[in-house]
Amino acid sequence: MRMRVDLHIMPLVGTPADWGSHLGIVCPRYQEKASTKAPEATRLGEFTAGLLLASVLGVRRDEQIAIGPEGKPELAAGSSHIGLSHDDGMAVLAVAPGTIGVDVEEVPAQYGRLERDALRGVLSDEQICRVEASPDVPLAFALAWTRVEATLKADGRGFAFDVRGGRLPEGWETAHVLVDGHVVTCAAREEPAICVHRLGMREAMALLGAEKDER
Repeated sequence: MRMRVDLHIMPLVGTPADWGSHLGIVCPRYQEKASTKAPEATRLGEFTAGLLLASVLGVRRDEQIAIGPEGKPELAAGSSHIGLSHDDGMAVLAVAPGTIGVDVEEVPAQYGRLERDALRGVLSDEQICRVEASPDVPLAFALAWTRVEATLKADGRGFAFDVRGGRLPEGWETAHVLVDGHVVTCAAREEPAICVHRLGMREAMALLGAEKDER
């Protein structure tokens, strides 16, 4: 049996230079996360996560979000479950009727020491060999990495769960899509049937800004 997952994707290419002046259109939690001393790419990803929540689900107040013990966000009310992820080029929001985890990773231009070291922390030697034997090793890396991250996010324990040697929480099914050079993987108790929806950042900012001005 498969579970429908609505995957809302917002590319970060062409981000307006003045994005930081629009923080007021997202809920305070994400305003704060976008205002730290972290690198701009990280702050932009947090702002975009808040932008997706506001655009897709109408989340504009902190009390609309419940945060799990390891930081996993969920809707405070309603039957839908959510998952959020971002990297330097894309932010994603997964919405599903059951618990969901999601992770996005740009397929690297090449597979090198940095990528292999990352896999050593989460996969067994045998699993790493399978990745490196793939006809497209950079893609295989992104698939393997996002599968781990999405599963840990769905489980709710994140890296508090000891994944060394390729161990993952049991009972989770994964599926992925490839969008604009990024792998996006979803994990759920039932095999995810992913439906992709694209959102433009400029359009979302303009719409939410107009709604804010009308209040």
